[in-house]
Amino acid sequence: MFSLANRRYTGAKTKLLESIDESILKTFDYKDKRKLSFFDVFCGTGVVSEYFAKKPQFSHCILNDFLHSNFVIYQGFFAQDSFDCKKLESLKQEFANLQAKNIKENYYSKAFGDKFFSKNDSKIIGYLRDRLDKLLETKAINKQEFYILLSSLLYSADRIANTVGHYDAYRKNIALQDRFVYELIEPLKLTATLEIHKEDSNLLAKQFVAQKRRIDIAFIDPPYNSRQYSRFYHLLENLSQNKKPKLYGIARKPEPENLSKYCKVGAKETFKDLIESLAKICKVLVVSYNNTYSANARSNTRLKQYEIKEILESIGKVQMFEYNFKPFSSGKSNLSNHKERIFVCQASIK
Repeated sequence: MFSLANRRYTGAKTKLLESIDESILKTFDYKDKRKLSFFDVFCGTGVVSEYFAKKPQFSHCILNDFLHSNFVIYQGFFAQDSFDCKKLESLKQEFANLQAKNIKENYYSKAFGDKFFSKNDSKIIGYLRDRLDKLLETKAINKQEFYILLSSLLYSADRIANTVGHYDAYRKNIALQDRFVYELIEPLKLTATLEIHKEDSNLLAKQFVAQKRRIDIAFIDPPYNSRQYSRFYHLLENLSQNKKPKLYGIARKPEPENLSKYCKVGAKETFKDLIESLAKICKVLVVSYNNTYSANARSNTRLKQYEIKEILESIGKVQMFEYNFKPFSSGKSNLSNHKERIFVCQASIK
């Protein structure tokens, strides 16, 4: 079964979890505390939320990301609603016995066959996606079972996709083999209360301010450069929503949507606006950002270290920690001495 971390994702923090925790503890020692809340503002893969949700000190975790595919995955792994394990296993066996020769061409096979997947694999993926919608519509499965099965499809497809870890392009001149195997995810068993959102982070923070929420720790890991996640993972977005939009270009992308301001020239002002909102409701703000300033233009970070520190210092006391971290590279960037920087700020504005 797939665990939450079993996916390829740009900027994933799986290997930095202990470093993040260590940085927080040097500034805010929570070991003897209980019933703490944790807000993962740009949740991404969800591994940071998983890490803290498993700690006994944290009783409430808030997950947010505006990608629909990530929202589906959080619902599949984190939501604690009831589901029938035997039913899921039975459907898994049904899906495992599918034969591409018995499946008609569909939207996904026409769009992605012999590109991101073999023709046969894409036919099966497309059939399964429509089948899940029908199972939900006929109430053969409940909403939680739907999210688990759909998350399983996303993970199973991503595992064998003909990419270098994202969907900005596929590898060409490769004879694609039939490799698709449908496997289930393993939903998390957590005691913490989970709250899942799919919102613009700045707008959600303002909503929380209006609600007079009180949050202990906010973890902030925004996009670093001009590469839009909604474009990087357009295929998973398409598959998760199943709207079957018109596609364009070699990479078979739909019209742009869900574009982040953190990837644009106004990133500094957008970040400042977020921090000022969070400072009104959070005790501790933790910001993760890297130092990619010498790569190609698309990979260079939008925010500089002094800008992050300056903005955080305007709302509280700041400490910065630095860790070696292997960066994402499309193969065209020469990145050396790469660091992930973690800023921990004890907010004093309320």
